[in-house]
Amino acid sequence: MVSWQGEGRDTMDDPISAASRQPFRTRTAVLALLCGFGLTGVLFAGVSRLEAQRAQLAFEQRVQARAFVLREGIGSALASLHAVNQLFVARPGASREEFHRFVTPLLARRPYVLGISYLRYIEHAERPAFEAGLQAVQPGATVRELRAGAAQPAAERPRYRVIDYIEPLAGNEAALGLDTLFPGRDDGARQRAYASGAPAAGPLVQLAQRDGARQRLGVVVAMPLYAGAAPGGTVIGETALTLQPGAMIEKIFASAGPDAGALDLQVYASAEPDPAALVYDAAPAPSHGGLSLPAWLYPARTAPLQLALDVAGSRWLMVATPGARILASEHLASLSTLALGVLITLIGSAFIDSLKRRKLLIQQRVATRTAELKAANQALLLRQRAIESSTHAVMITAAEPHNPIVYVNPAYERITGYRAQEALGRSPRVLFGDDLDQPGIDELRAAIREQRDGHAVLRCYRKDGSQYWNDVVMSPVRDEHGVVVNFISIQHDITAIKAYESELEHRSTHDALTGLPNRVLLQDRLAQTIQHSGRKGHELWLVSIDLDRFKFTNSRLGHKGGDRLLQIVAARLQAAVRPVDTVARLGGDEFALLLLPERGGLAPRAEQLQRVLDSLAAPLVLDGTELFLTASAGIAVFPTDSKEPGVLAERADIAMFRAKEMGGNQYQFYTAALNERLGERLRIESALRTALERREFELHYQPQVDCASGRIMGMEALIRWRHPEMGMVAPNRFIPLAEETGQILAVGHWVLRTACRQLRDWQRDGRKHLRIAVNVSARQLAEPDFVQGVAEVLADTGLAPHCLELELTESAVMNDVAHAMAVMHALKKLGVKLAIDDFGTGYSSLAHLKRFEIDVLKIDQTFVRDLTVDPDDAAIVTTIIALARNLGLELISEGVETQEQLDFLRRHGCRHMQGYFFGRPLPAEGFLALLQQDEAAASASQS
Repeated sequence: MVSWQGEGRDTMDDPISAASRQPFRTRTAVLALLCGFGLTGVLFAGVSRLEAQRAQLAFEQRVQARAFVLREGIGSALASLHAVNQLFVARPGASREEFHRFVTPLLARRPYVLGISYLRYIEHAERPAFEAGLQAVQPGATVRELRAGAAQPAAERPRYRVIDYIEPLAGNEAALGLDTLFPGRDDGARQRAYASGAPAAGPLVQLAQRDGARQRLGVVVAMPLYAGAAPGGTVIGETALTLQPGAMIEKIFASAGPDAGALDLQVYASAEPDPAALVYDAAPAPSHGGLSLPAWLYPARTAPLQLALDVAGSRWLMVATPGARILASEHLASLSTLALGVLITLIGSAFIDSLKRRKLLIQQRVATRTAELKAANQALLLRQRAIESSTHAVMITAAEPHNPIVYVNPAYERITGYRAQEALGRSPRVLFGDDLDQPGIDELRAAIREQRDGHAVLRCYRKDGSQYWNDVVMSPVRDEHGVVVNFISIQHDITAIKAYESELEHRSTHDALTGLPNRVLLQDRLAQTIQHSGRKGHELWLVSIDLDRFKFTNSRLGHKGGDRLLQIVAARLQAAVRPVDTVARLGGDEFALLLLPERGGLAPRAEQLQRVLDSLAAPLVLDGTELFLTASAGIAVFPTDSKEPGVLAERADIAMFRAKEMGGNQYQFYTAALNERLGERLRIESALRTALERREFELHYQPQVDCASGRIMGMEALIRWRHPEMGMVAPNRFIPLAEETGQILAVGHWVLRTACRQLRDWQRDGRKHLRIAVNVSARQLAEPDFVQGVAEVLADTGLAPHCLELELTESAVMNDVAHAMAVMHALKKLGVKLAIDDFGTGYSSLAHLKRFEIDVLKIDQTFVRDLTVDPDDAAIVTTIIALARNLGLELISEGVETQEQLDFLRRHGCRHMQGYFFGRPLPAEGFLALLQQDEAAASASQS
């Protein structure tokens, strides 16, 4: 508003200057301008039309001149043909020498003629004599005909029309002796000539003459010779004129001198502009002189012109097109008319405008003074309405003790609940209630005392006692003498903003999914707790927790199911710790605990963390699916491991990775040796990514023996990694990493295909009874296309499905029981045998075992190792044997290393075993030798 008023005063102070900056404001001046431009346009159009007519006439004259030159040149050539024809009429037996002397001057005056020739008819009997005469002139010459564009010896026929003489001979040698009767029919032009006795030009034809290797096109003008010299008699020969039209026209125009104007000229050897008959095409010479004008200024252009040419009775067409450039030199009259009309129009309009403007300026002065008074009244009313309409509270107080309120707007009443009558005369302190201990109140008091602007954010209270946040901006109001008479304050209710800030602060420090503290808040609490524990001399445990095989579970449940699972995990973690401990979610399936000592202790106890792991390991049902979760935990201790929060977090992660490497579902404390193990883990992980394509993996096979017969009944395929630098890498060093990174999918598929192919090779040698066991990881089992992949491998290798045994670990099966049962059912439909590996170490119950479609139970070697000395292990093994027998399952005992273990297992009914007692895992070549030994021993026992 201030800027608008300032512009109005400038205009009113100097209206003449303002009007002078706005030309042609009056309608009279604009009308004069339009009329002047209209008249100028009419005159310009009229002069332009005259210029166009003059240009058209000049163009047609130039074209007619060119056509005249061309007609004269062609007529001159035809005259020479008449002269030669008369030579043979006067002297029918004219010799070659006489022909040469007569024609040479004619050709000298007409260089554009390709050749003049004399043709006569001969009978076949005359051909040898005629050819002998030709060879005297040109050695090797014969009677020839033009076939397929090339001159070739003429075939025998009763009669020939041959070219006997031709001048000039140089360049026309190919035409000498040419039989023009071939292919047996004359064109219409020659027939007209024979009938009338007048010259007749034929169509464009290929000439026997060549320009190097290129065929020439030309026109032949023929004039007959009659017996007795009278037209209508017997034709005994003819004289002919050979023309190359393009070169002829170019030379004729060159001899006449250059054209003064720009012409785009084409000549067609036909009555129509047929591209195939185009014989001359000359574009206008480029012109760089003169100023070019735009085409839209002169839309009326010179029209192209077509002229017919008579060439010895044939109708040719000349087409001329004017040049594309519009030169200013050709339109000086119209340009002068346009420039003069515009200039006169502008001068006249400016003069009329100045007269009209003077009258307008006087009227503006009167209107401006009247408007100033009206604007002042409206400004006062506008300010009043603006304050009344403001959505922010406006309060005006007097500059006197206690600063009584003298004005409040409706927004103040709405926000505070106080009506104007209740607020007027009272102190602004009414909004503060008893909450006077606020820094903002002191700031406003100082601003009043120092008579300056002030700003504060205050807690205020409405008439009903409810609190709201108030953003107050206060400024002094001075009179005309500069004395402060009032203070005005603009008040903003920012309660919603404050609530939003609190929400943002909570979101910045808490996980959105679980509501747990996030990494930022954990780091802040860790730093504070470290300071507190340092002063008290207490230990502090930072625990890093990661769910085991969460990726597999999440892939089965989907993202929504995975989110609900994480919420359940968060609830279990919070329920397992005390309120003084901190549970945080760092991202994905990573959690962290901040454990403090229990009352009276100096350090947390392992039982506190074990309670957490046990709570997570309890079975849970999600969307009808029973799940078993475990977690790996790593512990970093303050101040033993570090006093820095960041270092503690890193070392807790290192310990957690170690717990995962050891099979999960446990916790590990950080030690200095773990740093080296982490480096090794990174090296192995990096090398693992290229091991498969570098063919560093190999399979070893451990025999499975039937103790009743002593024969090898099958084998288990075990992967080995032979690294060029690290040597033979143990499976427990890289298999967990492969499962964690997902590379186990490609590795497992390779193991399955290689093992099946190897067994099929051994079976082809007569070992049909053998079967092979292949381990399947939990990650493979979770893949949707796992069963299809097994079917494809069996089909590709040709192995019978019952010869393949897939070993599933208890933990993999119990991770998602419903999915595992569906996969096992599909595998059983293929005919594959299924085994539960490491039975007794997982969470499977007898109820689940009954529902699983399995064929084999494998007793874990941890129970077999001490069964002869540990009664508990012996009891477990005998129980598993009895369980398998009652369920009708085949049983294989792993880890058999001594005769005592063998005797115990055999005595209690375990028939199938494997272990170092029978043989270590061997590569394919070594295992084949073991098979051959077993076969030899069996043969020896039978004999």
